[in-house]
Amino acid sequence: MIGRRRVISAAVGLFLAAAVAACGCDDGGGGGGAGGAASPGPMTPSTTAPAATTTSTTTGPATPASAIEPASQPATSLMNINGHVTVFPSARLRLETDGQNVVALLYSDDPREALKRNYTGNSFYLRMVLDVSDPARLADATWNYTAPSGSDREADSPYGVFLGGRKIALQPFKVSARFKVEGDTTTAMVAGNFQVLDDTPGRGPAQVLPVSAEMPVQIDAER
Repeated sequence: MIGRRRVISAAVGLFLAAAVAACGCDDGGGGGGAGGAASPGPMTPSTTAPAATTTSTTTGPATPASAIEPASQPATSLMNINGHVTVFPSARLRLETDGQNVVALLYSDDPREALKRNYTGNSFYLRMVLDVSDPARLADATWNYTAPSGSDREADSPYGVFLGGRKIALQPFKVSARFKVEGDTTTAMVAGNFQVLDDTPGRGPAQVLPVSAEMPVQIDAER
């Protein structure tokens, strides 16, 4: 059982290392942020500063996007996962309401190729029930989530962080989020622990990895 957990950890490390190599990020800078993100308590992500200067992109051409999106919206977003800076498509935020609370859907703006079986990019899709009832109060909102104890993880859940297509899935375990609103710029700040999805019979306790991010988001316009 211990040997299997080591294999899972090694697999996650290989995927994260590949993502770092692909974007040319300096893991030395990201590693420092991961040290502070090991605990899901304080919201202290520190891995997203290079996002605005990242040259690789998994979205459409930068010129058309800049004509309809805020100039501060980067082409990619970054997460610090277990000490590795990992590249994702740019982040989007959709705000809805269930009648009592604002429900925020934080997701990556995946390319069309993400629908294909052989897609190897990274993505995320997080549903957050916030502690406010009005989307105008987003700056005051927080999300605090703890996975129910003793419950099995949903192998087909659409919510989580997905690496290498969907080869590795990380589902929220104990995670917090809040939002910073400055003029036309909204930033989502997420920090906490995610479980590595592994539904192999006889598996041991799920491995938990620290994740942190501070991502500028484009808010979906209401229709």
